[in-house]
Parts: sequence; structure tokens; C-alpha cells
Amino acid sequence: MVRVHKKRKEVVRDYILLIAGTGLIALSVQAVFDPMGMVTGGFTGIGILLRRATLGLIPGGIPLWFTNLALNLPAFVAAWFLMGKVFVKRTAIAAGLLSAWLAVIPVMDLAKGDYLLAAIYGGLISGAGIAMVFRTGNATGGTDLLASLLHLRFRNYSVAQILLVLDGAVILAGYYLVGARPALYAILTVAIVTKVSDAILDGLNYSKMIFVVSDKSTEIAEHILYEMDRGCTAIPAQGMYSDEMRKMLFCVVGKKEVLDFKDCVKELDPHAFVIVTDANEVLGE
Repeated sequence: MVRVHKKRKEVVRDYILLIAGTGLIALSVQAVFDPMGMVTGGFTGIGILLRRATLGLIPGGIPLWFTNLALNLPAFVAAWFLMGKVFVKRTAIAAGLLSAWLAVIPVMDLAKGDYLLAAIYGGLISGAGIAMVFRTGNATGGTDLLASLLHLRFRNYSVAQILLVLDGAVILAGYYLVGARPALYAILTVAIVTKVSDAILDGLNYSKMIFVVSDKSTEIAEHILYEMDRGCTAIPAQGMYSDEMRKMLFCVVGKKEVLDFKDCVKELDPHAFVIVTDANEVLGE
């Protein structure tokens, strides 16, 4: 019963993250990218271009939610046959929520005509939303899904490389149809979105990984085990210059514990060789 209850809690959490994440992505489009004409790639970027291109034909142009839904539908049909219904169901929910948010959130100019503010606001809002969606193991369809489908045919290229080409083509179209300035700031926005989403996803389990080679490895290990209450592993290591065998300590600590650790090593063995690097995801004890 406990395991079932936990699973239900995780499902509820995932749906909350999906709703909030797709809402933030839609907000960035309606409140920043569309009013500023910033085409940041994806099906929403194509939607911005189509809406502006059809302003003289249709009052308000083709709605973004309609373009997003219309472009996703054939991609989902293809994915259903080529990638399986389980994958499609997960992604379809996120894509449907995004289209729904695009339909209900009104267009507003959050940046007030300032392209730099638009890049910052849009990058922060969209990056946070994308991280929430990715946290559930889903995607919002769009060029992500299209890149996955094309990867089945073009195996020599990674999904990331194909996605870069697709989004690059959309941004390039924005350069010719909307102008150079919005396109250049759109590239800045993409960089901010990537940094923000990565920081949120990786920051959930962000730690420091440390390697230590020292003649006082036993004393340093005792400090790690009993003072810092952390685990530690000794790896046999042989110095190729001296041909001596030593113990290389390996451990993972929190960011705030690094300074305490370095002070300890400096006090016990000033000549110790220490490597501190990032550990973006840590699982287990």
C-alpha cells in the first residue's frame, strides 16, 4: 500500500509540474517572444512567423495554439507508428497542455519593447518551464519530436545535431521575415534557456566530486567518515614517476563542505594532490 501511495504521489507531482511547466513556456511565448517578434525555434517559433505573416489575411493572424496543434498532430501520428504509443502518450499530454495554455494566456508585452530584457525574461521563464517538463520525463513535442523521428532515418547524426539544424532553420527564417535584431536576441535567449534549464535540472543533485592522493590518506579518510559523516573509497594508485603505491581517496560532498574538506587536507598534508570537480547528478548513499 505504501508503494502504491508513493506512486500516486509521484504521478500527481508530475502532472503539477507538467501543468506549471507548460504554463511558463506558454507565458514566455505570449508575454515576451511573440510581442517582440523573437523567433527562438521550435513549433512556437514557426507559429510566431505564421501569425505575423497572416495578420493581413486573418484578424490577429493564425493563433499560436492552432499552429502548435496543427504541426504536432502529423508528427504524433508518425511517432505512434515508428516509436510506439507509450512514448507518444507521454509527449502528447505535454503538447496538448502547451496548446491549451497558448489559447488562454493573452498576449502582453512584458519587456516593454526592450530586447535585452525580453531575452532575459523569456530565457528565465521558458528555461524554468522546460526544466519542469523535462523533470517529469516528458517533452512538449515540436521540433524535439521531429528531431527524434528524423534520427530514425539519419542515424549518423545525433538528435541534438538534428534539433540544432531544425531550430537554426526556424531562427534563420525569423532573421529574414522579422529582422536581424530580434533574431540576434533570440539566439541569446536560446543560450539563456539552455543555461537556466540545465542549472535547475542539475542543481537538484549538484555536488562536488573529490580525488585525493596523500601520504596521510588514513587520517584524511577518518575526517571524512567521522567528522563530515560522508562515505569514502580508497583506490590503489601507483605513481609512474616514483613507482610508489598509494591510496587515492574518492568521495562526493556537498558544495558547502568543500571548504572544510580543503582546510582539513591542508592541515594534515600540505603536499597532498587534490582534484575537485562537479558532480551534476548523484544517486544513492
